[in-house]
Amino acid sequence: TCVERSSFYREGLRAAGAEPEDIRGVADLERLPVLLTKDDERELQERSRAEDGHPFGEHLCVDPAEVVAVASTSGTTGTPTFYAFTREDVAVTDALWARALRQAGVGPGTVVLHGFGLSMFLAGYPLARAVERMGAQIVPVGAEAGTKKLMSVGALVRPQVLLCTPSYAGYLLETVPDELAQLGLRSIVCAGEPGAGLPEVRERIEAGTGATLYDVLGGAHGIINASDGAHPYDGMTVLGDDCSVQQLVDPDTKAPVPIPDDGRPAYGERVKTTLRWRAQPQLRSSVGDVYEMRRVRDADGRLVTRIRVIGRTDDLLIVKGVKLYPAAARDLVAGFVPRVTGELRLLVRGKPPRVEPPLGLRVERAPDGRADEDEALAREIATAMHERLQVRPEVEIVDAGTLERTTHKAKLIETIA
Repeated sequence: TCVERSSFYREGLRAAGAEPEDIRGVADLERLPVLLTKDDERELQERSRAEDGHPFGEHLCVDPAEVVAVASTSGTTGTPTFYAFTREDVAVTDALWARALRQAGVGPGTVVLHGFGLSMFLAGYPLARAVERMGAQIVPVGAEAGTKKLMSVGALVRPQVLLCTPSYAGYLLETVPDELAQLGLRSIVCAGEPGAGLPEVRERIEAGTGATLYDVLGGAHGIINASDGAHPYDGMTVLGDDCSVQQLVDPDTKAPVPIPDDGRPAYGERVKTTLRWRAQPQLRSSVGDVYEMRRVRDADGRLVTRIRVIGRTDDLLIVKGVKLYPAAARDLVAGFVPRVTGELRLLVRGKPPRVEPPLGLRVERAPDGRADEDEALAREIATAMHERLQVRPEVEIVDAGTLERTTHKAKLIETIA
């Protein structure tokens, strides 16, 4: 389909010296370069808007009349990326979300409170639709309605499950802890950003709500990865390997990174290829996510793949030649909870990825923390970061609540003059 319907893919394969018949199995995919990047998608969409009259890119492999649903990224850093769904793609997405949600105890009759942004996001209307299709009761309040509305509706419908970003779950726990606890939630399903897999974040949210925290990644292109609520957290399990292939390459050289079958972790930039997606098939596509992937045996003896998100190649900071992913700094700061809230900002001079030293790090002390202990706490955090991440930041401790919270993805980097 990619070769027949997309000039972009035809030209990419030709440039790589590959023919469709060269790809006979999953292993053969690693012989291909990365063919589609986030920047490519933006350019393809601009071109198709100008030349074809639709915003779905030159890698759209169906007639636009077959597109029955549309989602997008937020577009906070520019023009949003649009996701097109045919009826078949909707069915695949609904089925994959159902696999992830069943792991969190969602089934027919389960009352599910939707606290993600409903406006165009993959975890917005498409997720609400998937919950409905699996026979559960979706209550689509959405993050846009605000915390007061979400909690007041929640108090009336008594949900067993809350859907939201980990940042929003943390925000609710800080601002309306009693109302959140009184909902009597059984599960909180998080997506949209890393965080739900951090032990400190999980412990704090689970202790404050009595619910089990679940981590999900995916929602388009035949991909869904989800945790199963086990303690200790062991990453997300790939649940859609019949619909897509996820592989690793070296972020710098783009050479394939093998994933051993003995449980040892492999690290690299994730590259995805869809097996069941009609609208915008992804053939060796990467948006710049850096992952840890392991293959382990599950309780039934089957070989499964576990995934953890490490960071993004375009979030990478280089400080005096040392590579630093903001997610790694977030994980380190989370280790100082409950002395800190876990909220932080990396203060960057210059244009990333290269940072003009020194790197700044602003961290909130806990609400009951003492300001006269800030200097010692700052030293501890700076030392830990130097020892574990080879970067020594200038640490500033600020009052709890100083850093802006969000109902969507948390912003960890702030550019300063």
